[in-house]
Parts: sequence; structure tokens; C-alpha cells
Amino acid sequence: MKPLNHIPVYRLTLGALYIALFALAGNVPFLSAIYIIPNVPLTLQTFIIAMMGLTLGLRSGLISYISLLVLTFCGLPMMSGGRGGPAVFVGPTCGYIYGWVFVIILLGLYSSFFIKKIITKKVWGMPIHVPISFLLGIVGMLLDYACGSLGLILSGSGKTMSAFSALLLSNTVAFLPGDAIKLLLASLLSLSLFATPVQRHIFN
Repeated sequence: MKPLNHIPVYRLTLGALYIALFALAGNVPFLSAIYIIPNVPLTLQTFIIAMMGLTLGLRSGLISYISLLVLTFCGLPMMSGGRGGPAVFVGPTCGYIYGWVFVIILLGLYSSFFIKKIITKKVWGMPIHVPISFLLGIVGMLLDYACGSLGLILSGSGKTMSAFSALLLSNTVAFLPGDAIKLLLASLLSLSLFATPVQRHIFN
């Protein structure tokens, strides 16, 4: 019988580090005080989510995120503003929490199956890893905004499905510029982590 694939210790350690950083990223004082729309403060959590997918791959990235959600459900203050507990998963912003999984899936698939083949390739002197991972992250965030908009409608906020398009547009306009910067930083940082053959072997 073929043994189950184990998760390397470094990935378990890195996943635990990301979970801790995620909790801290949602509670940076000068960012948490800024609200673009009600009840949704600025955070660095999108950057951590992107790094989970890019450096841990699909399987380990999802395991880390599920672990993060379990800790949140148990009451730990993992989300922005120090929020935790079951109420987080049914509140007005719950859709954004569920939607982050698309970022991890898209970037995790890329990391698990394509990044080693692409990381050293360049076009006009620029590593193609950066635009590819950045665009995948953008697609993931747009799906997250769609989930967030749907969550606002279903959570009893008084909105109906007819408002979905308007909510999605307002989410995109409000959050995409900032999230694009965080995704670009994740793409650049992951490039430096995979820069040498030794590093690529470690993160494989």
C-alpha cells in the first residue's frame, strides 16, 4: 500500500507562522482605524493569504487556512478588529472570509504545478512569474469580492440580489487598488524566495 504523502516540517512551521502573522496583520493600529466601507477596515491579511498560496502550495496552503478558520471559530481573535467566534462566519463580512479560499486555490495550484518551470523564465528581462502570479491573485480577489457582496446580501443587511452588481463594483473600486499593491508585494517576495535552485528545492 502506498504511504500517504507527508507534509514537510518547514511547511508546517511556515504555515503556523502565517497564521500568527495573519492575526497580527488584521490588527495593525494605524490601518485598522481606516474604514473604506462600514465594518471593513484596511488590513494586511490579503498579503498573508497570497503568501500562503505562493509559498505553501495548494495542499499546505488550504490546510493552513482551514486551521486559521478553526482557530477563529473557537474564539481566537484572528480576524480584523480582534474578532473571533462563530458569529464571524455569519456576519455581514463573512463572504470575504470564505472568498479568500479562491486566492489560495489559484495561487496554490500555480505554486504546486507551475512555479518551478516558470520562476526562471523572463520576457524582456522581466521574470514572468511576477505578472502571472499577480494576475492570478487579482482573479482570486475579484472572486473574493463577489463572495463578499453575496455575503452582504444574505446576512440580512437589507440588500437584495438586484444590488449584487452595484455591491461588486463598489467593492472592486474600494479595495482593488490596495489589494493589488499587497498582491504585487507577495509576487515580488515569492520571486526572491524561489530565486536560486537551493531555495526552489526547499520550497518544493
